[in-house]
Amino acid sequence: VNIAVAEAAAAVGVPVFQDVGGEERPISDELLPKLTFLAPNLPELQRLTGMPSGSEEEVVAAARSLQDKGANHILVTRGAAGALMLEKGGRILKQPACEVPGGKVVDETGA
Repeated sequence: VNIAVAEAAAAVGVPVFQDVGGEERPISDELLPKLTFLAPNLPELQRLTGMPSGSEEEVVAAARSLQDKGANHILVTRGAAGALMLEKGGRILKQPACEVPGGKVVDETGA
């Protein structure tokens, strides 16, 4: 189903954003190039690639491995470390986490 929807969207120029959340199975290599953005968090990135994601360098290497399989832009959410996006052309964009009023994060969902 995901492949058919991504193909239909791409055919009419609609960007496709796949949040990996809740996916406990691999994402098919056939789907990866049809996605405009793939957005895993750190544990999901590690599960999808089989690579470590403890440091920024490891995150970039794991994201590149997904691009090697055809993925375009990879947006990795990193909790308190913010987010990192590896664009298709190789440029790395970083967004630090926002300060939380009161200083205590209760749940990162939707952050």
